Amino acid sequence: MNKLITLALLLLTSTVFANADIEKYKAALSKVTSSNIKVISVADTPVKGIKEILVDGGRGSEILYISEDGKYIVNGSLFDIENRVDLTDQKKSVLRKELLADMGDSQRINFYPEDMKYHVTVFTDIDCGYCRKLHAEMQQYNDLGIGVSYLFFPRAGLKSGSYDKAVNVWCAADQQQAMTLAKAGETVEPKTCDNPITAHYNAGVSAGVSGTPALVLDNGTIMPGYLPPAQLKQRLDALSMQ
Repeated sequence: MNKLITLALLLLTSTVFANADIEKYKAALSKVTSSNIKVISVADTPVKGIKEILVDGGRGSEILYISEDGKYIVNGSLFDIENRVDLTDQKKSVLRKELLADMGDSQRINFYPEDMKYHVTVFTDIDCGYCRKLHAEMQQYNDLGIGVSYLFFPRAGLKSGSYDKAVNVWCAADQQQAMTLAKAGETVEPKTCDNPITAHYNAGVSAGVSGTPALVLDNGTIMPGYLPPAQLKQRLDALSMQ
């Protein structure tokens, strides 16, 4: 019983220290940024005296590095030279994977082949030229065994015509047909309904999407920009062998 009590006290103490770190670094950040910034977590890094902090300033999460005394902030990537690994991107991939896990099939518009070898999630904008090019080649992607799940990322924001078009597609009786029509520049009947477009957009911001199309693999790796079907298949084949 004494061992159990000791363990419980240790766990409680570690939680208190974690919360104290969060408040400490939040106070430091508030001196140079919005007071509304939220420090989600604090973690050690391989660099002595430097902590990794995950923050949310209202437009998605971001990874920063801060000195243990809270006097210095580093906004950039932490790279392991010896192992040639971008540790920051590695952590971002984990975060993207978690974000996508929260978006089940019911919150996506899917174009799947019968024999799906690979799956990618595509953040898309109805009015984006390369997004339209990608969709026009959907059958070719599917023929190569690549399944595509769409999440909407209206680049002009949540109060834009692109956002309204995304809602129209989502609320259509046949979402796939509506998506194909919209991507071809056709007008989709205006409709409103409960929809996840805002959640899609916020997930994209948190995932680091800055343009469309943005392809995210199931392991959280992001590949910004359009890739032709054959080239995407080559990339996916190469990654699967690593």
